[in-house]
Amino acid sequence: MIITYKKLPKNFSAKKLKFFYDEATPGKTFRQCGSIIKYSSVIIGAFDKNALIGIGRALDDNVYAFLTDILVKPEYRKKGIGAEIVKMLCNWLVKKGIKIIHCSTDKKLAPFYKSAAGLEYNPNNITLFLKNF
Repeated sequence: MIITYKKLPKNFSAKKLKFFYDEATPGKTFRQCGSIIKYSSVIIGAFDKNALIGIGRALDDNVYAFLTDILVKPEYRKKGIGAEIVKMLCNWLVKKGIKIIHCSTDKKLAPFYKSAAGLEYNPNNITLFLKNF
């Protein structure tokens, strides 16, 4: 197994992205996949041959960035793929001049983000989200 990583182009197929989400964590619509491609600042894909097996994406405003959708298909997890995706995302953002990168995750995953890219966990941060809208 040789995994390759690359930045996905803005013309990446929403159909292929939907297929990936359906296998990794179902729930995204075709329309949402199109918006993800269009509005993400960067999407890093991990491939086993030509098959998309992991992604990570970032949103930014040239000052702050937010990492989201760090996903790897279940059969490829625990192999360092997600960590490589996070590292590549952070490197891309830092090269762009962004120094503050946010990531919202479970406390139990904080060590993963710290080891992957040196992101620090702040127990005083509060993440707000809409529920039952």
